[in-house]
Amino acid sequence: MSKRFGGVFQIAYVVEDLDAAVEHWAHTLGAGPFFVIRNARYAMAEYRGEAKVPDVSLAFGYSGDVNIELIQQHDDTPSVFLDFLKSRGPGQQHVGIMSSDIEGDTEWLAARGIAMAQRLVNESGVETRFFDTELHGGAMLELIQAGPEAAAAFSFMKAAADEWDGVDAFASIPGTEA
Repeated sequence: MSKRFGGVFQIAYVVEDLDAAVEHWAHTLGAGPFFVIRNARYAMAEYRGEAKVPDVSLAFGYSGDVNIELIQQHDDTPSVFLDFLKSRGPGQQHVGIMSSDIEGDTEWLAARGIAMAQRLVNESGVETRFFDTELHGGAMLELIQAGPEAAAAFSFMKAAADEWDGVDAFASIPGTEA
């Protein structure tokens, strides 16, 4: 990765069964606990320039300092997740990097022929953008808008991972159900 970006902090996998994947990562690989967002809601979703809102459930956990994201799509709405699942099956789909200048970083990537494939804005206002870097021999790149909301969420999950006893694979996000 160029010096423009910070390091990769997240590795994400598209899975067919979120609960089974969480159990595997937690009890076989020792990552966790996982915070699950079922049927994630988006204030805005765009896939290749068109409004498309996929029905996805997400799980976030840590393995050391690396955030592990697991993604299960429940419908046939076009998305980068469904594209990956249809073309490759379940597996490692993207790496995530925090961006303090998501517009500037998008322009920088576009100037190098790397197109944005999907844009999502969650209900907290945190924006993520997915780029077609897999065409260059690897996974997609996700830029995550840096800010207090994202920092607080990832810090909370990392602190939980640091204190995790390895027993319960699932953890609750305050105010939600796992």
